[in-house]
Amino acid sequence: MQSFRYSPAAPLSGYIDSFWYRRGYAPQRRCERALPGGSVDVTFNLHEDRIRMFRDAADREGLTVNGAIVHGAQSRYFVLDARKDVHVVGVHFRPGGGVLLGLPASELRDRHLALEDIWGVQARCVREQLLEAGEPRAMFRVLEREFLRRLQLPLLVNPAISFALRQFDSSRPLRIEAVQHATGYGERRFVALFDSIVGLTPKLYSRVQRLKRAVAQIAVGKSELAQIALDHGFYDQSHLTREFREFAGVTPGAYRPVPDRDPLHAEVDTR
Repeated sequence: MQSFRYSPAAPLSGYIDSFWYRRGYAPQRRCERALPGGSVDVTFNLHEDRIRMFRDAADREGLTVNGAIVHGAQSRYFVLDARKDVHVVGVHFRPGGGVLLGLPASELRDRHLALEDIWGVQARCVREQLLEAGEPRAMFRVLEREFLRRLQLPLLVNPAISFALRQFDSSRPLRIEAVQHATGYGERRFVALFDSIVGLTPKLYSRVQRLKRAVAQIAVGKSELAQIALDHGFYDQSHLTREFREFAGVTPGAYRPVPDRDPLHAEVDTR
């Protein structure tokens, strides 16, 4: 399986974590749980003009869109289809960076929709340019040009929310109340601003990030769950298990990371 990743330079680096590319034939590939990570993602399917995902492991109908799909910030896992012929390119935004798509992140929360529903015909034009580009580096340049163009539009970047994200993403995050107080905003205004820009409330985003850090440690398989719970600020192992089940749909013991993928990609036992 070919796999490439490219992190753009400033000013896009303030919004986009990376462009990524994967191509290959994977006859044994199964559906995957995509655990929440707190950010927005876009995936273009270049193998065929359709892409499919499922609400959860029990969903049999799924959702199919043409060309490219946008995953808003999620409050729980969803399931990626088991494509055998993989040829995809995507954009992994930084938390809050989804503003480049042209919608408040709060309107994308827990949603999966066609990029064409947001960009109109331009989404199809970008996909055609990606197909014509042919190779990963040229595809990344296509995406870079498109988002640099969109960066010229008026964008509201709130420094208070950037500050809050840095705090919540740290290994030793401050309490939400302390971060809110440091921004100078009242509670209701701070929550509304954060939700609009990030797509999750501060409390929900902080829970997602805490679980994300725990998942990364669980995936390594070298620590006991009780210690992991202590390391990441859970009350106890039972609290970690409850949070894990709520966000991932399985217990930590049933979690199986997909080999050679981000720990937020987990195997689905049945489909």
